[in-house]
Amino acid sequence: MPDPIINFAVRGALGPLRLGMHRSELLAALGPPQGTTGQPEGEPVMWCYDDLQIGLSGHHMVWYIAIEPSGSRITLPAPMGPGPIEAPAKDALLRDLASRGEAAEECAPYAPGEFWWRVPASGVLMSFWADGPLDNTHISDRSLHL
Repeated sequence: MPDPIINFAVRGALGPLRLGMHRSELLAALGPPQGTTGQPEGEPVMWCYDDLQIGLSGHHMVWYIAIEPSGSRITLPAPMGPGPIEAPAKDALLRDLASRGEAAEECAPYAPGEFWWRVPASGVLMSFWADGPLDNTHISDRSLHL
């Protein structure tokens, strides 16, 4: 099982990256982003590094961290992984979490009938493709989005 994914699900942090860190800390840890999306005023709101997306607030605080595999493999920036790793399958990831005492619970946080898995201790949410591999895993704190 890919350790960065399990560690993210359990801790809600990814390597040096955590909710509430300042943009200057993010730059020191990961360097400049590969891409950004911005508001009309030009302030970036989402920074992208391979399959990692990081939301920044108007106060330059990390409020959102997501891993969105672009296929069956996940590529994370250098301090977080050894290179591309296989996107974990739902059954294997849930089993690995349970073996660490972190049982995930199914929930529908966004739309009725759209099911995700939530790790209660960390608040990380995970969704999977119908055939099993990870589609998205993320954590956010809207109070930091101000």
